[in-house]
Amino acid sequence: MLTRRNFLRNLGASSLALSPFFQHLRAEASGKGHPPKRFVFVMRGNGLRPYGVVPEGCEEFGHDRLKLDRLVDRPLADLKLNPSMCSLEPFKDRLTVIQGLSSKVCKGPHGGHFGVLGAYTSGDHAPPRQETLDATIAKKFPGIFPHLAFHIGTRSDELFRYLDISAQGKNTRTPAYASAMLAYKEIFGTVMTGDDARIETLAQRNLMDFLVDDVKRARKSLTSNEKEKLDHYLTGFEALRDRQVKLNTMGDSLAKMAPALDDKFTSEIETHRLEAHFDLAASALVTGLTNVVTIRADELDVRYQGFDHPRMKEISVHDIGHTADVEGNEDRFESNWQEGREMRALIRTYQMELIAGLAGKLDAMPEGDGTMLDNTVIVFLSDAGSQHHTGYENMPLIVLGNLDGAFKTGRYLHYPTYNQSGHRILANFLMSLQHGAGMPVDQYGDRDLGLSEAIDQKGPLAEWMA
Repeated sequence: MLTRRNFLRNLGASSLALSPFFQHLRAEASGKGHPPKRFVFVMRGNGLRPYGVVPEGCEEFGHDRLKLDRLVDRPLADLKLNPSMCSLEPFKDRLTVIQGLSSKVCKGPHGGHFGVLGAYTSGDHAPPRQETLDATIAKKFPGIFPHLAFHIGTRSDELFRYLDISAQGKNTRTPAYASAMLAYKEIFGTVMTGDDARIETLAQRNLMDFLVDDVKRARKSLTSNEKEKLDHYLTGFEALRDRQVKLNTMGDSLAKMAPALDDKFTSEIETHRLEAHFDLAASALVTGLTNVVTIRADELDVRYQGFDHPRMKEISVHDIGHTADVEGNEDRFESNWQEGREMRALIRTYQMELIAGLAGKLDAMPEGDGTMLDNTVIVFLSDAGSQHHTGYENMPLIVLGNLDGAFKTGRYLHYPTYNQSGHRILANFLMSLQHGAGMPVDQYGDRDLGLSEAIDQKGPLAEWMA
């Protein structure tokens, strides 16, 4: 059996000196430190359908227009997970399915954008008003990469994307890696040799071209907002230089934990690139390079070419959002309601499998008296709530992890419907994460003025907190 003590002894002094992750383990072994808390936010587009996440036997709570006047609290141990979530079965005792939270402060027909993780009004193409929760938490638990973000993108040659769901501050979107190959180079580039090194040189040249073009664009019309962005951007250059110095001292430990570099890092197929992003996220967390990761799992223009389904090679995520999935509804596109359900189920199941894979890698790494997963929480949700063209009355959530006992997990929670007594909002969930992170607040984001005064919009979800 691999005990904590044997694991530490077998690492060797050189590994302990090089890796932040191993430094945490050594500190704990001597009783002088605690492992960091880790947060992973996985955001999908197009909605997360309620019927696709309710456990079997709870189908009555999976209807979009459900009117519920009471809290439903069921232990998952007594239930069978939704077929889409079968990959999460090994983590059932650390899983929480939450439904019924609203977030009507969000705006926009195609998603709440920054408003989902920021709990403030944010419409299509609107700049962020302030930082989002992932960025706030990253400041509390910084790594060499304070905050890593990934975006699947629609083009295999796209390098970066400024996210529309995550912000570092006012008017400052979080930059995300769209290119898995570039992300590998930036995060684990010190271990590349041979052919990989030639790819690294190409990636570096592409990166510099991108940066030069981006600065030129910013200089064409330098408004006050653009000056603010440019100042932040230039500060990033200095951070990048300092970070590279640190990475160069970690070559050996990075080589041990870096994901295998294969064709999926340059693939034109979206599912392959998303797998590469999850591999990178897992390795970055395990090596201690970062403690906060945000993954934009898809966007409306994405076509899931990696699935063996003829319709999905032809239509985008946005188009799938307009296909019916209830018998008797009219179809906007040429597919019947069963196909609508099939396509959504394929995407949902695949994304759950990626989350399960990430959780499995963290659970395999000893830390403290348990594993790295014990100090991690993974949040899966959609910026469009429960469906395409949402009303934000239901923001279904899948949460994996209890963050070192901060949350009571292994449960299905469904809160009362909007404006019913006991209803809670997404901001209450975000405040729960802040409490779990050791940075408690009892107010976050914009107040929903459509809710009655009797609805409590302050503080964390008491039913979920341990």
